[in-house]
Amino acid sequence: MLFSVPIKEAFPFIRQIISDAYMTDAWYLSAPYTDLDKADRGFRSLLLQKEDIASLLAKSQNMIREHRLFIIYSALEFYNIIALLPCESTPDFICLGPFRDRQITDQDLIRIVQAHHFPVKHQDVLRRFYYSLPTADPQNMASTLRHLLSAFLPEFEKAYPEYISFSQKQNPRLSFSSIDDYVASFSADQAEVCCRHLEDFGFALLRGKTEEASDKLKLLLDYIGCRPGILPQQLHKAACFLNSFCLSRMLATQVHPVFIMKCYLTYEYRIETAEYQQLLRLPYEICRKYCLMVKNHSLPEYSSLVCNIMNYVSAHISEDLNLSAIADYFHKNPAYISGRFRRETTQSLTDFIQKERIQSAIQYFNTTNMSVAEVAGNAGFQDFAYFSRIFKKHVGCSPSEYKRMVNR
Repeated sequence: MLFSVPIKEAFPFIRQIISDAYMTDAWYLSAPYTDLDKADRGFRSLLLQKEDIASLLAKSQNMIREHRLFIIYSALEFYNIIALLPCESTPDFICLGPFRDRQITDQDLIRIVQAHHFPVKHQDVLRRFYYSLPTADPQNMASTLRHLLSAFLPEFEKAYPEYISFSQKQNPRLSFSSIDDYVASFSADQAEVCCRHLEDFGFALLRGKTEEASDKLKLLLDYIGCRPGILPQQLHKAACFLNSFCLSRMLATQVHPVFIMKCYLTYEYRIETAEYQQLLRLPYEICRKYCLMVKNHSLPEYSSLVCNIMNYVSAHISEDLNLSAIADYFHKNPAYISGRFRRETTQSLTDFIQKERIQSAIQYFNTTNMSVAEVAGNAGFQDFAYFSRIFKKHVGCSPSEYKRMVNR
């Protein structure tokens, strides 16, 4: 839906949404930019006496003609997100931040102080500033801002985030390393080679050929320059892309999606928390893990129908899963569904659903602080007494006992 409200008038609404969702500041900056210090709470000017992000962007004449969205990572290790709003002469900006993608640690502070040679008198200022910063995922926040702006300015529908990393130490101006610029530098022939490496890797992955997939992955990573010396942000993005690529390919296989998503989320967390040297090794570990999953969890002995039923049960585990509803969904006779499932799996569909619900409950206990009643509901058990009885039958203890054990 497109609203016919000037973006400046709509900004308080946008600011409130960003604040509620991410607890992050948002500012509308117009020429002559007298309030630029809001972009980093005056932190940069206090410590570095350098020009502001928005001021530097405003001087880039090639930017004032298009609606653009930037995710900016500072050498001071915090983020800003800037939306560029073209005007007749100088642009307006919407600036989000500052914020970090993870909580600061004392080791982080020591590294920042040493890297920028900050004097001891600024130690308290540094600590207060960094520990007060909210944390959020930059990509998620940029996506939210883009969707909000698109409701008022349709030009932002295609304004996908551009990633900028800059360092005042190396360059008092901005040193751009936009993904768009990197992709644009590829010739058609180079892009074709890159796609071929990617497809070769994907093909080996789906066959579970660990050595072949690792070899193809190395060719791909070498070709795009993902090797020691690459910027940490680019290495991080390459690992995220690889994990997402493997997820998309694996979901087209007969491997149960529960196993796939569990692997994907595990590596998503590890990528976010990994140090540089670990990130260099992670792509090959991700490759081996997904290949091993193809070998261990693929279900080639089951028909496409039975695999789809299993997937449907996993995706709707909290709902009322009965034979009639499942048969209706797949446009099959209930007796046919029941008989086919039992012949291929040697268990009834009811037993399978029950086991999946118990596994779901165990996962909730292991990963959340939900109460036993909440877990029962989310696992699809409407009768609490029935849930307790079935849980003890499969696990060997009551849900309450299991929850206490996990908490210990």
